[in-house]
Amino acid sequence: MKRPGPVKAYLIDIEGVLVRDKRYEPVPGAVGWMTSLVAAGRPFCLVSNNTTHRPGDLVDDLARVGFPVTESHLVGALGQGMRWLRDRNKGRIRWLGTTLLEDYWREEGFEIITGGSCDAVVLGANSGLKIRDLDSVLGPVLDEGTDLLCLHRNLFYLDESGRRRLGPGAWAAALEALGGAGQVVTVGKPSEGIYREGLKRVGVTPDEALFISDDPISDLVTAGRLGMRTAFVLSGKYPDHGVLARLEETEWPDIVCSRMSDLDIQEEETV
Repeated sequence: MKRPGPVKAYLIDIEGVLVRDKRYEPVPGAVGWMTSLVAAGRPFCLVSNNTTHRPGDLVDDLARVGFPVTESHLVGALGQGMRWLRDRNKGRIRWLGTTLLEDYWREEGFEIITGGSCDAVVLGANSGLKIRDLDSVLGPVLDEGTDLLCLHRNLFYLDESGRRRLGPGAWAAALEALGGAGQVVTVGKPSEGIYREGLKRVGVTPDEALFISDDPISDLVTAGRLGMRTAFVLSGKYPDHGVLARLEETEWPDIVCSRMSDLDIQEEETV
């Protein structure tokens, strides 16, 4: 159902919206649209489940191809996960994400444990994850009640070649099914916390925001439930709207379009 009222701020996914995949080549029209958004004076933030890049590197990659963004615009699952761990004094982790971020975790004060007990098992995107890696955390999860922290629940993503790869949501479902005594926590989309952090960053209420994503299931359902307007773009994971058949009609996005440049930008009101 279309939600009434003006759009005052934009919450924007990155992969599949600004860029096609992890090659970080802009979707046609996306750089111009974002430049127009800034010129119109509308606040925005990037709400991203990216767990393969350092936040600074991610923003630098976007800026390098012309997007007018800085790290202050980014609300990411990686940062949300680190905050969750710090708030609970969980510094010793089993990291099942990409090895490219191991040094970043260490620089942020975490110890990566390769065997034995740990404070938390942390899941991120990792195209190289093996069954033996999952086997290695059965002890902590089943025998010790170690918490499982899912940085996000995306079931798949597009890699640098545009190939679909299983995401941490698939591995999280497998580990969660074990029924360990620890908590299973998701901090990225579709968990509500990252959406609320995005709204806080742009300073609006949910009914004043438009969330733009290429994933109606993992991203837009939660945004709609919170009261935001939603736009599903066909420039990423899904080439058509057939995926909406997997949702209840009440969960369908307010807008479906080919790419974000098809969306009108509401200019800032002057008094």
